Amino acid sequence: MCPVCAAGKCELDWIRCACVYDDASRAAMLPFKHSGKINYSRFMARAMMWALRDIDVDADIVMPVPLAYKRLIKRGYNQATLLARPIAKILGVKLDVDSVRRKYRPDMGHKNARQRAENIRGVFTVVRPDKIRGRKILLVDDVMTSGATFSELRRVLVANGATAVYGVTFCRVVRAI
Repeated sequence: MCPVCAAGKCELDWIRCACVYDDASRAAMLPFKHSGKINYSRFMARAMMWALRDIDVDADIVMPVPLAYKRLIKRGYNQATLLARPIAKILGVKLDVDSVRRKYRPDMGHKNARQRAENIRGVFTVVRPDKIRGRKILLVDDVMTSGATFSELRRVLVANGATAVYGVTFCRVVRAI
């Protein structure tokens, strides 16, 4: 269990990660995220499903963490969507890629937890509240660093009527809190 979860500071209803962010996972994560190695999504999504094996995933919607349009154009794909698509299919749950939009903000690499929380505040907007209201949502992302993105997205989703927000990532940066 990561230190944040062990300390009871996770803001999601629950979150599971397939592995920790280390040399081995970094060797897959960085080429997947930044060098177009989208075929890595297959084994990463399988690992994420394995992380969910002992939990009753009662989500109504699987939602990849949105990518800002500017970043999507530059990268050519949303890595979270590539991971979310097979997860939604295996779970037999609808994939929702258009209910939430994300404004562009500078990259959060090399920022501390407080700076990440400040940087992400206010970037998400629910544009389809009818699809969120009364639903339990499983958020999917590639990596969780400080949890700021998940926390902000959860805040916005709950404010728009989501009844529960869960999370799953391929890897988790683990640091002492």
